[in-house]
Amino acid sequence: MSLPYTMVFSLLMTEASLVIVIVSNCSREDEEDEEEEALPYSVNRVVKVEEVSEHSHHHHHDHVSDSNVAARRFYAQRNMYLTGFTLFLSLILNRSFFMILDLLQSEEKMDIIRNEASVQSKEYERALDSETKLKKEVKELNDIVATHASAKRDLDNLKKQATQQQEEYVRLADANTEMEKKLQGVELVELERKKDI
Repeated sequence: MSLPYTMVFSLLMTEASLVIVIVSNCSREDEEDEEEEALPYSVNRVVKVEEVSEHSHHHHHDHVSDSNVAARRFYAQRNMYLTGFTLFLSLILNRSFFMILDLLQSEEKMDIIRNEASVQSKEYERALDSETKLKKEVKELNDIVATHASAKRDLDNLKKQATQQQEEYVRLADANTEMEKKLQGVELVELERKKDI
C-alpha cells in the first residue's frame, strides 16, 4: 500500500472507530447492530483489496490487471468512505431526532406549566378580590361599631341628663310642696285673722 493510501486509510479507520463509539453510545441496540456490521464489512473489503493489490504487484505487471486492481481498490475505498459518511449522517440524524424529541417534550412541559401558572394567577386574583371584599366588610363593620359606640355614649349622656333632670324635678317638686304648705299655712293664718276680726 502506498503512503498516501495508508494515511487516508488510517485516518478513515480512526474516523470510523470514533463514529462507532459515538453511535454505540447514542443510538438504540437495533441500529447499533446494523451500523456496526456495515463498517467492518467495508473495512474488511478494503483490506482484502489491498492484499490482492500487493500480492498482484509482486507476481507480474499486467496493465489490465493493475487497472482492474486499481478499480477494485477505488470501489472498495469509495464504499468504505460512503459507509463512514452514512454512519456519520445517521449519527447526526439520530442526535437531531432525539434533540427534536426532547424539544417537543420540553414544549409540552412548558405548556403544562403555563396552564398551571394561569390557573394559579386566576386563583391569586380571586384571593385578592376576596381579600379586598373582606377588608371592605371589616371597614364597614368597624364603622358600624364606631357608630354604635357613639350612639352608646349619646345614650349614656341622655341617661345622665335624664337622671339629673329627674333629681332636679324631685327637688323642685319638694320645694314646691313646701312652698304650697307654707302658703296654705299663711292663708289659714290670714283666714283665721279675718275670722277673728
